[in-house]
Parts: sequence; C-alpha cells; structure tokens
Amino acid sequence: MFATDFLSPKICVGEVERDGFQPLIGLLYQRHGTYEAVARRMHLDRRTVKKYITSFCNHKQVRQACHIKTLMTNPKKSDIKLVLIGGGSYGWTYRFITDIACLPELHGMHIVLQDLNPEALKLVKALCDKISDAMQAGLRIETSTDLAACLPGADFVGLTISTGGDDANVLDMAIPAKYGIIQTVADTVGPGGWSRALRNIPVVVDIIRKVEQYAPNAWFMNYSNPMTVLTRSLQKVSPVKSVGLCHELQGLLLHIAAFLGLADWEKDTKVKMAGINHLIWILAMDIGGRDGFDLLKEYHRKHPAFDYVVEGKVPEDLIYSGGVNSRQHIKLDFLEKIGYLSAAGDAHTAEFFRHFLASPQTADRWGVGGHFHTFAHQRGVEGRKKKVQRLLNGEEALWLKPSHEHASRIITALTGGQELLTPVNTANLGQIDNLPREVVVESQAYVDQLGIHPIAVGSLPQILIQYLMRHIPVQEMIVEAGLTGNRDLAVQALSCDPLVPDQDIAARMADEFFREFKELLPQFYGKWKLDV
Repeated sequence: MFATDFLSPKICVGEVERDGFQPLIGLLYQRHGTYEAVARRMHLDRRTVKKYITSFCNHKQVRQACHIKTLMTNPKKSDIKLVLIGGGSYGWTYRFITDIACLPELHGMHIVLQDLNPEALKLVKALCDKISDAMQAGLRIETSTDLAACLPGADFVGLTISTGGDDANVLDMAIPAKYGIIQTVADTVGPGGWSRALRNIPVVVDIIRKVEQYAPNAWFMNYSNPMTVLTRSLQKVSPVKSVGLCHELQGLLLHIAAFLGLADWEKDTKVKMAGINHLIWILAMDIGGRDGFDLLKEYHRKHPAFDYVVEGKVPEDLIYSGGVNSRQHIKLDFLEKIGYLSAAGDAHTAEFFRHFLASPQTADRWGVGGHFHTFAHQRGVEGRKKKVQRLLNGEEALWLKPSHEHASRIITALTGGQELLTPVNTANLGQIDNLPREVVVESQAYVDQLGIHPIAVGSLPQILIQYLMRHIPVQEMIVEAGLTGNRDLAVQALSCDPLVPDQDIAARMADEFFREFKELLPQFYGKWKLDV
C-alpha cells in the first residue's frame, strides 16, 4: 500500500522527510497545483515543498501515487471507471447502480459489469440502463465476461461473488445440520463460513493478481463474505489498495431510527464502534445529545417484543433501505448484561456464540430460529431473477432512492466529492490497540480525496477482546490454510469454531465438505498454488 493510504491529513515535518512520504508531496501538488497550497496542507515552508517537488516528481512511485488520476481534481466524472466483478448479480447490482445514479457527482460514470454468466449480464444491464435513464444519470454501462479485458483504466474494482453460488450455500447449511449444528446465515463463521472462505480464497487471489497486472492503482472494494477472511487474504498477498465494506452498522442505525422516531438517522446518531465483521461493538452512542444506550433501554422496557414499531408504522424508505427487524433480543441482552451493543444483525451475531444456537428451541427463543435469514436462501436465484424481470417489464415500480450501502459515497469522497465517515474492514494498524496488528478489523474511517483513514478507538474492554479472540486466531488459520492448501490446518481451524462440538465431528464434516466441493477447492488437490 502507498504511504498515503491511511495517512492523517496533517503530517509533521519529520514524517515528510522519510522517503516513504515523499510521494505525498507529489500527490498533493498534482491535486492542488501550487507550492503554497501544498505547504499549507503539510505545514511546511514553500522552499521545502519546492525542493521535494523538483527532486522527486519524476520518480516512478510519485507518478503511481498521483495516478488516482488527477481524478481527484478532475470534475469530468465520466473519466471515473468502475469494474464490478459479479456484476450479473440479480440481487445486488441494480441496487448499487441506483446508489450511483442518486449522486449527481457520479453522473456519466463509466461502469463495466463483469460476470461469467452472459445471460445474467444482459438482463441486469438492461435494468441498470433503465435506472440510469429514469434518473437522467447518463451512466455508461458495459458488460464483459473477460476480466483482463475490462480492467485496464479502472479506478475502482468492486467484488461481490460467492464461489459455488446458491447450491454451495445450501450445502453450507445442510452438511453441518446433519451433525446437529444450527446456523443462521453460514457466510461468516461456523462450518458454513469456513467452507465459503476456502472456496473463495483461490478465486479472490486470482482476481487480485489480474488487478495488479491491469489496474494496479485502483481501489479494490470487497463486498464478498466471509468479509474478514477474504479481505485479510487480499491484503496479505497483494499491494493493491483494498478495503472490505459492509452495511450492518447502517442497518442497525436505520432500525434505531424507526424505533425512536428519528427524522434524520445520519445526523441524529453518533457512535463509537469497533470489532470484526459481523461482530462489531458499539462502545458509546449519542442520539441528539442524549445517551443512546439509555434511550434504547427505555424503549425496550416499554416495548419488550419490539413489535410496536413494525405493524404499520415503518416508513417505506426504511423498509427498502435495510428493513426493520422486530427481533433484536440478542443485541439488547448484551446491552443489558455487559453495557455494549452488538451492531450486526442478530442472525449474524448468534453464530459467534454457541449458546444462542444450542438447540432449535433455543434459537427460536432468541428470535433467530425457524428459517434461513439471507435473501439468497429465502428467494433463490430464480426468485431474484424474476424480480429483475418484473422491474424491467414495469410490473414492479423502480425504487429510485439511495440505500444504506456506502460504496457509491466512498467513490465520491475518494474522487474529491463530499467526505464521509463510514465503517470499513482493513488491517489493524492501531485502530484497536489491544488486538494483534495486521489482522483485519472493522472500525469507522474518514474518507476523503487522500484515502481511507481508519479511526482509532484505543483499547477495547476485556470482555469484548475475549469474544473477538475466540475467532481472530481461527480466521488467521483459515487464511493460511486457504492460501497454502494445508488440509490439516483447515481441519484444525474448523475444530476451533465455537459451533463445532469436538474434533471428531470437525474431521468428519471436513471430509464431507472436501468431497462435495472437490472442484471448488483446488488448493487442496494440487490444482492451485499461491504465486508468491
């Protein structure tokens, strides 16, 4: 990664004089155009800035750092290029395109939908074109089945894939169920998250190698699960600027807005948060100048079932922007007992703790039993395809409002538009002081034209560290096993997951997963090797 990627906007002179920060001078000069502007930004005198500009502006690293294309000062947004890998998704792509179309700063943007399914690409592109036309966004949307051909010139690359698709996801649920293991989502931790990680790691590494070759200066935005493991794999093997993005925090804040009747959830709510993806913790919350935890506890005492807000009282835009789940028992139980609020949905949070899923009755009691929670399991690919067709044919109205996803706003901020505070998944450089460095953590970050700057929260309370450290070492083992094809290590990692009762069951489950997914686990059969 470039030295500028996680840099505070204010840099002391001593830091500037280290060779690693010299490209920042060139980058700022490229964006601001005068020595004086750079000197003010860097708190240096004009003579020092001129010295560095004249000495280093022809240096290859400076040119690379400056590539983020003069984009940052170029108002011609049609020059911004996004390649969306997995762009044939029936459930995700058109929502992402709607978010982009909602931002005038991104109108005219060049977007390439890349996928291996030409039929899906044709249908999704038609819907995306309809959305762009309806919003007069002028988006230049293309499709491609050839990743190498569409990457050159990309400024942003988005990843939203699931190796094996819905059929594999169903097995991620079904195989552990034979051993009495209950899962609610099966895409992050537990046997399902383990299986999904091992399938995705070789594919994601091959993708990032192509990005290194054809678009080395692009920002790589990962939306694929398991978020922590895949983002860690990306950052471990590649210098490409990568970040993992998730909507769980925004989803919770939307729920709270509905519960408490907030007019503007983004302005009214401020939080201090950190953790790992789908096990993120709100440490403090301010709602309109009041303690948000106190407000939630007060609301919970009045409406213990959380049904009051749902029946006929949910604003339509909240439903379409993330929904309101009437069952928040797990997170409110944490708030009452330990004083901190888990921010991910209860279905995700439950899988990190065996006691919530000890039996079907227990899962029902906590409000996370009885059905699969992900939209993929609920509707299936055919259901999502039919929805796209209805939207395209006018049988269902287009939803032309922004969602609670922040990818489009991150693109805007990185290209010189409105700055943003948003949660991101990236290497722990000190955001959480009492967790290991380099492991991927989720924290808020400030995004502007200089990059993505994670915000430090200091040390977490020991109870939260204990919860997180049940999983972080296991995730590190999965990354290593997925990259190296070490089957013994993979089985050991599975045996350490809290949802897995013992080593014998771990070994038997692993054998079954390896048989079912033999073609999707090439690293364990000598058919794929990490190119270092």
